[in-house]
Amino acid sequence: MSFVVYSCSTTKKVPEGEFLLTKNKFEFEGKEKPFNGVLQDYVKQRPNAGALFGFLPLKLMLYNSVHEKFDTTFMEYYDLTKKRRTQKSLDSLLVKNGLEEYVGNNLWIRRFLFNQGEPPVIIDTALTAFSEENLETFYFDRGYFDAEVKSEHDLDSTSKKGKVVYEINPGEESIIQDYAYNISDSAIYNHYQTLMLRGGEIKVGERYDMDNFILERNRITEYLQNRGYYRFNEDGQDIEFTADTTISNKALDVALLIPKGIDKDTVKAKQQFSKYRYGTIHIYPDSNYDKNASPQPNYLDTIYEGYHLHYVDPKMKYRPKFFTDAIVLRENGLYRINSEQQTKRNIFKREGVSMTGFINEWNPENPELIQGDSIIDVRISFRPKKKYDLFYGAELSWSEFMNFGVSPRVSLIARNLFRGGENLETTLRGTLGNVNKKFTDEGSFFNAFEMAFQTKIGFPYLLFPFNLDPVFPKRYYKQSDFRIGASVQRNIGLGRVTYSSGLDYNISFRDAQTHMISILNNEFVNNLQRDNYFNVFSGDNSILNNFINQYYFPYNPAAGIQHFHGELTDDQIIQMVINDQAFQSSLNDDGMSDYSLFQNMNFRKQSITQNVFISSMFYQYTLNQAERASIKNPWFFRGKIELAGNILGLMDKAFGFYKSESASGNEQGMVFNVPYSQFVKLDLDVRKYFNFGPKTTWANRLFVGIIQPYGNSDFVPFVRSYTAGGANDIRAWAAATLGPADIPRFKGGDDVFAIEQLKLLFSTEYRFNMMGMFNGAFFVDAGNIWGTDKKNELTLFKFDEFYKQLGIGGGFGLRLDLTFLIARLDFAYKLHDPSYAEGDRWRFDNFNILKPRIAFGINYPF
Repeated sequence: MSFVVYSCSTTKKVPEGEFLLTKNKFEFEGKEKPFNGVLQDYVKQRPNAGALFGFLPLKLMLYNSVHEKFDTTFMEYYDLTKKRRTQKSLDSLLVKNGLEEYVGNNLWIRRFLFNQGEPPVIIDTALTAFSEENLETFYFDRGYFDAEVKSEHDLDSTSKKGKVVYEINPGEESIIQDYAYNISDSAIYNHYQTLMLRGGEIKVGERYDMDNFILERNRITEYLQNRGYYRFNEDGQDIEFTADTTISNKALDVALLIPKGIDKDTVKAKQQFSKYRYGTIHIYPDSNYDKNASPQPNYLDTIYEGYHLHYVDPKMKYRPKFFTDAIVLRENGLYRINSEQQTKRNIFKREGVSMTGFINEWNPENPELIQGDSIIDVRISFRPKKKYDLFYGAELSWSEFMNFGVSPRVSLIARNLFRGGENLETTLRGTLGNVNKKFTDEGSFFNAFEMAFQTKIGFPYLLFPFNLDPVFPKRYYKQSDFRIGASVQRNIGLGRVTYSSGLDYNISFRDAQTHMISILNNEFVNNLQRDNYFNVFSGDNSILNNFINQYYFPYNPAAGIQHFHGELTDDQIIQMVINDQAFQSSLNDDGMSDYSLFQNMNFRKQSITQNVFISSMFYQYTLNQAERASIKNPWFFRGKIELAGNILGLMDKAFGFYKSESASGNEQGMVFNVPYSQFVKLDLDVRKYFNFGPKTTWANRLFVGIIQPYGNSDFVPFVRSYTAGGANDIRAWAAATLGPADIPRFKGGDDVFAIEQLKLLFSTEYRFNMMGMFNGAFFVDAGNIWGTDKKNELTLFKFDEFYKQLGIGGGFGLRLDLTFLIARLDFAYKLHDPSYAEGDRWRFDNFNILKPRIAFGINYPF
């Protein structure tokens, strides 16, 4: 019955005698099916867009859900501009189309369904013929010169549906057997020979492909335009490829001709193949250059480092260096298109001004013309932004721990503090959020809060005691940020006050690559209500009580009596257990296994509750090829290494800091009455995106992270440790509830908060458009966390066992694309749970599609 309803719903508005296109089918002569996967993109008519890999044409069903009597009215209504789409216009159209009874009604639900829907795609023989020609052209451009495409319609009059079958005979492919180049200009000939040493897009022995010729043309043009040839191929007429097919069109002799037709004596060719140099570079710091303006502004002219600056404002609010440091072009320097692009990038990243004009002026009559060259004058105009700006608003946020957060914030920006483009930004932010009840003792929905203050001053240069321009010349974008901040928060059950500061250097050479170095990166963490730990983390409280009641108090009854009467605290009992070697030796195998759980519990407690001072420096490199539109399947890579406590360690050895005893009995140096932390941390985040269409992507991610404490630290600071699970992680588990390793969760309780020193995460997600702003996804996540301490075998990472301990989850998701953000709802299921015994970890027998873990997030998880 459901199939009948579905069939009727899709053909409801198909006129009699017409047929709904349900499929384009491609059949080949022979076994070879070249380019079969991309042919749909070259067919003029395609079936109605559908969700779930095309099995359910939701857009068509939405369109059909609106009665056909409204179609003409709504079509005419949405042809109007947005300003004209009023109730009055709608009423007028309703009357025009004989629907007077609906006058005065907004009909917004019907209009929404109609507008989000899609009319049925009716098979059109003319468009089918056009598609045949388009497919033949596609194959011709890829070296199948004899390709033939014929089509036929497979129609079903009963269902009013049909398919178009394209019968394709690609023929034999044509191979490039020789590649030569004929270049009249000797200088360009030498340049191309040098370029060929780097390889090329046209290769002898490979199939002819028009795309490779386009890539080679662009490669030649860019190479020469970076060597002074400003006007080379500006009209697309300087490069020509020919293919000799007189003997055979299956073995091609390909030739490159520069200029096209080898007409080397024309004036045009001489202009095209002249080298160009920069003449005078004019900068207009506070006005827009217009040579036709009358009268011309009264400029205050100055020359700085060879650049000509023309100020309108006599106060010269920005020093010349602010502008000249961003400009890679140099007077009398050879024209390079990369230099212009780097200059524009440097300018666009300067927050205090906007570039309003970038004009190249070439005058063949210039008296300064150098023999064989031409002179280009450059004029760059700027508009300064306001001295002060106030920004306010609110943000929605998600994290591994916070289910929901709303953060109102207000920021004040003061620009150009010292006339060198320095900007001071002060931000006050408050956050109200909801965290899982296992992490808090608050009962209300907003059971977490945070207040944060940060002030940051940004310098458009490297703030360093000596000049680094020889190391990082102008083609590098450089920014220094000095920041200080403080926050008070209560979002995982225990309150915390944090003070931070840092000096960050951002350096980039290409748009897709950035380097960040942070020194003086200090963080002081003061945990509040540390004695409340076991009240909040009930799972760890269960582990403590189970262990001491089952093992330690029978071994040491006096300690049990003192603990019962409150004479010994939980922390004192934990320390007694850890220090009692005789007790540990008395444990059997089961006892030692439970002791490992006990140790892991203590590791969590010490990491979460310790007050710590972190003084570190780190280096981070980011590659984001998505910044380049020309890269179809981009990579993303972020690598970060952080070293903490080394300078303080040297000072401790030299001067002798005040010492105290750590929780494990070791001596620790203290700064501000808290231990300073020493560790090394490495994070690697690699992502690869395969874009199959404008709204279809296969996204993949690998994350590897490890942190190792040493020297003055027994435990990893909680703010630097790893967790697994959550809306942006392994979505089938709640935040911080997966792992570590294959510790049996049923022994410790499901409320255990898991943190560790090593993490692996693998994710793959297929994203597709369902209709309009609604997208869908199928995903699989796998990963876990492990320890690195050989003393704790239970959580230790082992190469021969880690794959058995991966938590694996999968599911599907819904996304609402609001342009400025993406609201995400994921339905995840545990597929492989390492907390169960081996042989019982695959959870397919317990799979219940009606009981997913629902994860709500903002934007994509990766």
